[in-house]
Amino acid sequence: MGKEEISMGKEIRKLSEFEYGALKEIGNIGMGNSATSLSKLTNTTVHANILGAGFELIENIPKITGTSDSLVMGTFMHIKKELNGYILIFFPEDSARNLCQAVTGEGEVNLADRINRSVIEEVSHILAGTYISSLADFLHMDVSISTPYNAYDMLGSILNYVLTEMCCKADLALILDSEFLVKENKIEGIFVTLFDPFSLDQLLEKINQMLNK
Repeated sequence: MGKEEISMGKEIRKLSEFEYGALKEIGNIGMGNSATSLSKLTNTTVHANILGAGFELIENIPKITGTSDSLVMGTFMHIKKELNGYILIFFPEDSARNLCQAVTGEGEVNLADRINRSVIEEVSHILAGTYISSLADFLHMDVSISTPYNAYDMLGSILNYVLTEMCCKADLALILDSEFLVKENKIEGIFVTLFDPFSLDQLLEKINQMLNK
């Protein structure tokens, strides 16, 4: 994905300019906080940015993210309390290796190794935690995440597992396309947030309440 807003199908409710700006700003705040945490892990300055934000049909995610035919390192967590759903953070293989190298200092990275999978899991939990905390603070809601679960698989398989856990209560996903610069290495991370229909309505209603104040 590039620096344009993520494309949306005809069936998808397009974001208003305010909704898009609000979601992107929440993401940038969360990524800014995450960059601070990653800086401590890697002992170097980390820059982060949200390149795009938008809703997409779940079945289209592997295609639009360019991961249809490749393995990804994904970590997913349950979103609970006032909003219900899951957040999935995944890294393409090259980005996952760069991230592990930045944290561990290893020259060669085997993504199937338990230690490297733990690194990705820990980093993803930090990223998801700061993003969800920023979302909760922005919307004045009580929201938290569960312990992380890591998978090294095709993105479609990981999404199918999460949907099974949700009993298929979600058709749309909020996607944030993020980019991190760590020790001059570019790391792409995709945030996929799936809310049940009631939580999704609550999220957009809260954002629009801010517009009307």
